[in-house]
Amino acid sequence: MTPDTETVAEPSAALVREWTACALVRAATRFLPVPFLDDAVALRATRVAVSRTLRAHGRTYPATAIEPLYAERGQGLLRRITAVPRKLLLFPVRKWTRVAGAVTGVPTDVSRILLVGRATHRRLALGHLSTTDHRELALEAARLRDAFEAVVDEMDLRLLGGAVSDALGHVKDLTDAVVGYARERFGSDDAERAAEAGVDADPAKPAPVATGADQVQEALERPEVVRLLAEFDRRMDQRLRAS
Repeated sequence: MTPDTETVAEPSAALVREWTACALVRAATRFLPVPFLDDAVALRATRVAVSRTLRAHGRTYPATAIEPLYAERGQGLLRRITAVPRKLLLFPVRKWTRVAGAVTGVPTDVSRILLVGRATHRRLALGHLSTTDHRELALEAARLRDAFEAVVDEMDLRLLGGAVSDALGHVKDLTDAVVGYARERFGSDDAERAAEAGVDADPAKPAPVATGADQVQEALERPEVVRLLAEFDRRMDQRLRAS
């Protein structure tokens, strides 16, 4: 650990597995054949990952209070897509024949959610994102997002993507399990409202999803990946101190 990086406890294995489950849903949306709905589901999956991180740190405000951290720029219009029938949200993903492997975008999507979760965890552990003023929360979240994008752009994260791909590439029946889990998690009004409010009302994860999450959590403990994540932390701290 370099001297200019503050010491923070690593996120729990359980929290990392929750991030991974959300990240798998986020990755699956890359292949949804319905325009705009892929972005809507991706937003919900990322929001749930952030919500779980807030709950793990005792924050009681909803994840929507720090939406600038995780929403795609210009994504506010997605809130008006709610009139689309839920059954269309998770149209069968026929093209996704394997979660990781030939499609390099999937490990990239999963890695990004893991890093969003890690950056949020670290900021919360250092005592930030703690105000009750939602305007201040949004401004702080925007600064964190700017730092995050700058660090992701300047780092070579292929090692992380490769570790994720290796972890997921041989998990049997993962594709169908993720699609089924996504239907349950995001396929009802109640589930969507729970995500919006930051309430963790989550159905049990199918075995392949749980196995995939466990495999990713183990991959993140490889020494070379630990070093990469420590460098990510260092650069995030440096950017945020300068902002």
